Amino acid sequence: MLKYWRILLLMTVVLGALFSIGFTDKRNGVEVVYVTRESPAFGVLEQGMVLTSLNGVPVKNSGEWNAIIDGYSGSATMTTSTGKIYDFIFNETTGIEVKDVQRLNLDFGLDIQGGTRIILKPKTNATMDMIEQVKGTLQTRMNIYGLKDMQFTTLQSSDGNYIQIDATGLSSDIVNDLLTSEGTFVAKISKPVEISNGRGTIDLGEGKYPIEITNSTVTVNGEEIGDNSTFMLEGILFEYVNTTGGSALLTGTVYEGKDIELIYTDPQHSGIVPVGSFYRFYFTVLVSSNGAEKFAKVTSGVPSQLDLDSGDYYLKDCMIYLYLDGNLQSSLRISSTLGGQAYATPQIEGGRDTREDATEEKLRLQTILRSGSLPVSLETSSISIISPTLGANFIQSALLAALAAGIAVITIIFIRYRSLRVSIPLVLTGLSEAVIILGISASGAYDAGIWSIVLLINILIIGGAWWKLKESDASAWLGALLIPMLGLTMGWNIDLPAIGGIIAAIGVGVDQMVVIADETLGGRKIARKIYTLKDRIGKAFFIIFTAAATTISALLPLMFVAAGVFIRGFVITTIVGILIGISISRPAYAKVVELTADRVRKDD
Repeated sequence: MLKYWRILLLMTVVLGALFSIGFTDKRNGVEVVYVTRESPAFGVLEQGMVLTSLNGVPVKNSGEWNAIIDGYSGSATMTTSTGKIYDFIFNETTGIEVKDVQRLNLDFGLDIQGGTRIILKPKTNATMDMIEQVKGTLQTRMNIYGLKDMQFTTLQSSDGNYIQIDATGLSSDIVNDLLTSEGTFVAKISKPVEISNGRGTIDLGEGKYPIEITNSTVTVNGEEIGDNSTFMLEGILFEYVNTTGGSALLTGTVYEGKDIELIYTDPQHSGIVPVGSFYRFYFTVLVSSNGAEKFAKVTSGVPSQLDLDSGDYYLKDCMIYLYLDGNLQSSLRISSTLGGQAYATPQIEGGRDTREDATEEKLRLQTILRSGSLPVSLETSSISIISPTLGANFIQSALLAALAAGIAVITIIFIRYRSLRVSIPLVLTGLSEAVIILGISASGAYDAGIWSIVLLINILIIGGAWWKLKESDASAWLGALLIPMLGLTMGWNIDLPAIGGIIAAIGVGVDQMVVIADETLGGRKIARKIYTLKDRIGKAFFIIFTAAATTISALLPLMFVAAGVFIRGFVITTIVGILIGISISRPAYAKVVELTADRVRKDD
């Protein structure tokens, strides 16, 4: 059996791919797609949860769910696939969008499985140019955040302009925290000013400005401050806070969103560290020279104070507050060495209970700050579930088309070589490549265990072949190690471009296997007198490897062009299919053809 070790490698990888695709714990029920902010279930039910029953009635699909829940009012008890039970009280609308449970570990694209449609509208009147700018900013945010399978469309109607977003796996957190977040960044510094007999001086470096405070008024540089308590000095917006203990406290805005020039993501300037029972995240931003100069002016003239706990000196009653959309993100003390200095690299930090939450919050803040603020504020107008544009029977239709193509290939190859031993394995090998591609793209809970087992078995097979048969093949070693590693580390959506990549990979594979068959069996007696069987197979693989290298070299640049976002699935799928072919499936098929050639030689 070991002498067919190349075929064993192919069978092992195919079985691993099948388990990766279909080994799932998902059962009947409906999957939560979206929960609106107004729903009683908001913050309780999360995207991806599977609901199996409603008020004690089992729910098998979204049709049964909608038949019960549409227009529902009153208390409702929902049970999840994990056995957890939740009780809610609804008033005609639940605000819970669901879809049928996907029972395979494949993440299909929007065109195949459908998704969520979000309509966003500006809170104030916005021109179409502003809406286009908003769309561009949102697309940038989604790309930075790593969400690719999204379609943005601008809409015009009699009552205003809108943005329509179609996406798969779009959670309410993404909508609330990224899509509708205006992204207005402001950094303020508190500045204490010593007051004596109601008078003091605001020190802004070289500039000195008098301030006078009475019981009813505040006068700065000879001008009385109005009810909003704000005033401008040297291009800096100040706000009067209060007066306590002989000191007036002001806040000055030193940085704004337009001042941000770079968001650091490298390990030297950003990271996540455990602190007690929570996780602290931090990252540094680079601001403009104008913002740095404002920092120097606001912090000038502030006395230092010793911190008894740390032994360090900080500016007294002087802190920097970082706000995003009016929400305080960080409040940090300022070292005394920075007083009056042009400081251009402030640090944003925060904390969350888990490392995962800290990572997501850090990425969210970095994404918003890198993409910039929106020209208008947005709110959610409507949310709905969209059907797949390719129809519910797309997969079945594709399988029928593949079956018809397989029959055609078997027929043509049989006519050419008069042997089912050549034609049937050719089709089965092509089918196995498609299965392996899908298995690598799958993202199931048990993927790590499945592909680790495949890797171990592959090592045993190639090790046994080398130990017992003294056979060693560099391409086989490559495939035995590389393909399981791809299964462990990769995963992507199966969308239209990806399906095109699978078809392209299978087409290339069939062509190359025809080359193997023709070089091995073609010209029978004459060819065999000139070349040995090993020489003929080697010649075929030289052609195959050359073609594979050329194809991969041509495809790789497409990953880095602007259109790469849209054809990423095609490029990845095609390259993975080629790697599977040259390292696993072609050598296995060559072994089958070799056995057939041996039999033909005996017959001759």
